[in-house]
Amino acid sequence: MNRYTIGLRVFVATVALVGPSVCPQVGAETASAAQPMLIRNDLGTIDFPNDGAQDAQQAFLTGVKALYSFEFNEAADAFRIAQATDPGFALAYWGEAISYNHALWQETDPGTALSVLNKFAPSPEARQIKTPAGIQRGLMSAVDTLFGNGNKLRRDIAYSEAMKNLHQAYPDDNEVAALYSLSILGTVRQGDKGVGRQMHAAAIAQSVLTKNPNHPGAAHFIIHALDDPEHAVLALPAARTYAGIAPGAPHALHMPSHIFVQLGMWEDVVSSNIKSYEAAEKVALKNNMERGRSEFHSLSWLLYGYTQLGNFTEAKAALELAKKTEKDSPTRRVHNGAMAMLARYVVETENWTELAGLSSEKKNYKHLDLQFALGLSAAKRGDLEKANNAATHLKALHENTRGQQNGVYRAKIITISELEVQAAIATAQNDMIAAEELLKNAVAIEATLNAPSGPPLPVKPSFEMYGEFLLAAGRMSEAAEQFEQSLLRTPNRTKSVSGLKKATQELTDAAELP
Repeated sequence: MNRYTIGLRVFVATVALVGPSVCPQVGAETASAAQPMLIRNDLGTIDFPNDGAQDAQQAFLTGVKALYSFEFNEAADAFRIAQATDPGFALAYWGEAISYNHALWQETDPGTALSVLNKFAPSPEARQIKTPAGIQRGLMSAVDTLFGNGNKLRRDIAYSEAMKNLHQAYPDDNEVAALYSLSILGTVRQGDKGVGRQMHAAAIAQSVLTKNPNHPGAAHFIIHALDDPEHAVLALPAARTYAGIAPGAPHALHMPSHIFVQLGMWEDVVSSNIKSYEAAEKVALKNNMERGRSEFHSLSWLLYGYTQLGNFTEAKAALELAKKTEKDSPTRRVHNGAMAMLARYVVETENWTELAGLSSEKKNYKHLDLQFALGLSAAKRGDLEKANNAATHLKALHENTRGQQNGVYRAKIITISELEVQAAIATAQNDMIAAEELLKNAVAIEATLNAPSGPPLPVKPSFEMYGEFLLAAGRMSEAAEQFEQSLLRTPNRTKSVSGLKKATQELTDAAELP
């Protein structure tokens, strides 16, 4: 078993606990003997002075550090322990409330967050009076803005403005700066043009990391801010260190692979997600958590990394592990995750018979990746009835998605997938004019999308598919242009690299003919 092999290993362990520190300074990396269960040396280092009781400090600091690494369940648990230890600790309620806002994914639970805040005091005005003045009161005011009136985007913008004001008032406070950086990223939406906000957030986070090289939030937010092919190289130092800063957070072990994917560093992608999967699996089993969440996220990226290395055996092992999890935990979330991995495996390996026996049953009608893989593989096999059936499902899925809130961007991805399936059907029917027109339309739409943050969506980049079409038609110069465009969006992607190499070699050989 080599160092990039995961096979079917399952890791079950408990977190080792260490004894308390003897340093009593409130708000620093300290602990009291009353709370040894929450002393964590594997989530990074922060300095967050506050007025909470000494016995509540370790729980609070653990909560903030877990929050910085998006370990939201652990963060909420830690903040609740801090509340139980010191019922008047304002920031313990602030922390739990903010753990119900997953800023980068636009996921929020304002009802639960407000119920937590109301336990501390029944209104924003009462909370202001009860919270100590200065940074703590500013944070409480900001979180009330985050869960106040207006739609999600409006509240995110208002929250970020509140954090900006707090940062300007306390420019040397690392925790305010880190939280402000995250709030800026929370205002970005899919399809937004320009990277000004991302660069601003990265600069703030970098200033924190310079002052505290062990700060989990700073390293994490730099990676998110620079998660695109053009800027990812600037985040490589943070990617190299983040996993070491917070090795106890499965998300921290995964996040470096965002930068590794953007730079086409496939062995690092695999290594990063093996570690993340092992840690997430351990946490899920230990805490009896719902399956198909963070461990499947790492597992799906691991599968993609293996395919880019041409290690299809290990990619298949990762897929079988997902299927085994579905058998043991047959929830909708696990099923959808396993089917997404199956779809990517089929497309990347071009094993077009893999899905021949899979019916397009009702529970898969709305699964974008699977319907795409079903349609493409059926067209490649010449099963045009099944291919057309998948294209019909994709069209219906587009219509349903387009009308949803924030569904316009995803609807474009669905349209590209449908056009690609239709192009494969036209090719199977030897209608090359229609096939090319469909691929041109797909490419035009994909050109309006941001570069993917991770494995590509649509599953088959349209620039790459059009390049392969042109390659098969002997139009090498045009094919090379499409592969080059594909590589700008998905650097070092294996099929685009090989396609460009073949087209370039054909052009070189043709130029050398007498």
